[in-house]
Amino acid sequence: MLPEAEQAFKDVIAEIKKGQNFLVASHVNPEGDAVGSTLALALGLRELKKDVTAYLYDPVPVLFRFLPFAERVVSKVNENIIYDAVLVVDCGQIDRLGEEFNKVKNMGKLINIDHHSTNDCFGDINVINSEASAAGEMIYDLLKEIPVRITRDIAINIYVSILTDTGSFRYSSTTPKAFAVAGEMVGLGVEPWEIAQKIYESQPLKKIKLLTTVLNTLEVSNDGKIATLVVTLDMINKANASKELADGFVNYARTIEGVEVGILLREAKIGEYKISFRSKGRVDVSQVSQEFGGGGHRNAAGCNIKGTLESVKEKVVSATEKKIYEMVAI
Repeated sequence: MLPEAEQAFKDVIAEIKKGQNFLVASHVNPEGDAVGSTLALALGLRELKKDVTAYLYDPVPVLFRFLPFAERVVSKVNENIIYDAVLVVDCGQIDRLGEEFNKVKNMGKLINIDHHSTNDCFGDINVINSEASAAGEMIYDLLKEIPVRITRDIAINIYVSILTDTGSFRYSSTTPKAFAVAGEMVGLGVEPWEIAQKIYESQPLKKIKLLTTVLNTLEVSNDGKIATLVVTLDMINKANASKELADGFVNYARTIEGVEVGILLREAKIGEYKISFRSKGRVDVSQVSQEFGGGGHRNAAGCNIKGTLESVKEKVVSATEKKIYEMVAI
């Protein structure tokens, strides 16, 4: 961790030790790391006998509702509560906390803990470590430093954070430390087979039905380096599914032989699409997403773009092609 991040961690610990009432929050459309890191931190603060509210604007995805403390997550905030500090995890921009977060008026320090290099440092205290495999890894570091006893419930959440954000330890963000922390969590009682079964082998039938429709939208660029998939609101409705069930579909595009970048365009609402980028090797898709006001990691990023499906697809494919050609030219 960089020296400035280490100092920021000390500042965070000081705020935690002197405060009593905390709000822990993460981004809209939460995935495994957002949920896991939020819950791990909330449980860690409870170990310190602190009062904690865990907030996510969108519901915890079905696949992650087995996580300890997930049932206590709220999607509404009480604007009358005074928080000694608000801790935001795994969130690159404050507007990604959802409009409900705007009701939080009475708070002390706004603390921003994240591992995205594109984070815009919106907090009073910003702890940004782009070398971390997941926000959950950073929460592990924080809890160890305080120190907080890492219970089995905390360990499960940290493990799931790292497991999901490294693509089951397949992405380039997978580091020796990621394996070490995950291994330590297993030593604390996490059962890898049980977690894998709940996340990867308990898919709702409606998700599989939605996937069969989405795969029919597959298009590959002439040079074979870009593959796109589309999810429309109509597809979701006809499958009697929910938007969260499309999470991970982008990887089907990414895994095609010869493809450098997989792109999923999911219709968020009429006239707006949520774009997910996944890349292999040297293609930095976070730079592509930033062109459209988004962010993320080198090999996994996202953004939202308004427009028709055709215009949005043309924009993202064109920007991605440019980035790939820049890579080839290096």
